[in-house]
Amino acid sequence: MRKLILLIRLTLILLLATELIASKPLHHTELPTLLQVHPPESQSVLNNPYMGLAPSADHGPYEQPIRLVYGVVTWAELEPSKNHYNFEAMEKRLHFDEWQSRGVQVILRLVLDYSSSDQHKDIPDWLYNEIQGDGIWYDEDIGKGFSPNYSNPTLIENHRLLLKKLGERYDHDPRIAFLALGSIGHWGEWHTFQDDHLVIPFPKLAVSDLYVHHYLDAFPDKKLLMRRPHPVVSQYGMGLYNDMFGVARSTYDFKDWYEKGYTSSLAGTDIPPMPDFWKYGPSGGEFGNADTVLEQLKSDHMEAVLQQTRDTHVSWMGATTIAEQKFPAEEQANLDEFLKTMGYRFTIPDATYPEKIRQGGLLSLHMTIANHGVAPFYDPWPFELSLVDASGRVATQLNTQQDIRSWLPGEHSLQEFLPVPQNLPAGTYSLCVALLDPETKQPGIDFAMEGRRTDGRYELGKLEILQ
Repeated sequence: MRKLILLIRLTLILLLATELIASKPLHHTELPTLLQVHPPESQSVLNNPYMGLAPSADHGPYEQPIRLVYGVVTWAELEPSKNHYNFEAMEKRLHFDEWQSRGVQVILRLVLDYSSSDQHKDIPDWLYNEIQGDGIWYDEDIGKGFSPNYSNPTLIENHRLLLKKLGERYDHDPRIAFLALGSIGHWGEWHTFQDDHLVIPFPKLAVSDLYVHHYLDAFPDKKLLMRRPHPVVSQYGMGLYNDMFGVARSTYDFKDWYEKGYTSSLAGTDIPPMPDFWKYGPSGGEFGNADTVLEQLKSDHMEAVLQQTRDTHVSWMGATTIAEQKFPAEEQANLDEFLKTMGYRFTIPDATYPEKIRQGGLLSLHMTIANHGVAPFYDPWPFELSLVDASGRVATQLNTQQDIRSWLPGEHSLQEFLPVPQNLPAGTYSLCVALLDPETKQPGIDFAMEGRRTDGRYELGKLEILQ
């Protein structure tokens, strides 16, 4: 296989030289000299968008680097009286604007039943009255609360209206990263208490899918994640979250669910496998036992956490107390390995381009993109090529047609062409690459390699522009 890859690369280099000669030769007897560069790879932790630790949005700032925070909101908080929405107060409690100023986005989860030590309900009083108390009050080992009857038509319709308002406000809001679909079950984890003496009904698939479609209709431009791998996940390219990450048995049960399929006693049906869900929607969740993970940071058992990260293609993880702390060197090194393992991690092992090209020519660039992470990037951010002059000014640039969502873990061979303007002054230029944030139009993702400029672009090497 390696010999075949080398043969393909040599063929591409020869084709590249042929194209250059055909398009605009330097001289009728002169072959272009091709440069092959190998940007050094960096081993640093990359604090990149849509990945990493995601501690609570209502605390902080945090000691560890973050680009995500996790915000849980109840229906009672959002809509205390019918058709009156408490968005501003919720945003203030979860520090939306402060996080935005720090380049951090919120993962939002709406819950209807958040079990706690106090007897309470998490749907508003007006809704409780409209459904005539249809549900079950409980006081069990999991906590106390009220579980509404999720099949109640009035509840379903009001949920649709609430999601419609949420979508109108937040679907295009860059402060929001993802929506975790938490509307059903205790803590929004898509399970209800089931015991010999008490069975709290869980909705059948046809009903729970109605709640999912409320999110799909309200948030067509946001990535959505579910706790359970119901068929709707693969049908609409959604992600999954595992709220028991770090607990090996629970995590590998979760992995078996989506890789092999299973019979859901809660939903009352067979759930088909969806082993490739992570290629289209992110995998995340929360540590099932943060204290255990803190202990693992101090030992060689951290490898088990890293393996769970690789096996379930984790991009982000709610980390409770971990992000709050500074750690001794050995523990920090273990945490850094975790941060470097999850999500995407792009680098360019090699690139080939001409050493010199004339004004008005077509610069041909072949490169290998490597993703050393465990997941792709899930949004179609532009991949930019540019020439930067000696003063640091971008002299010309091109947003390529590359779909970076296809850069799955592994290596990818790319061929791109950058037009050189006829009026570009002769001289030495830096050939640069960047991944642009569509909101700012500026470089927004760090590569795992050396050569980062102050503007966020990465220099592959130099070349000469000739008259």
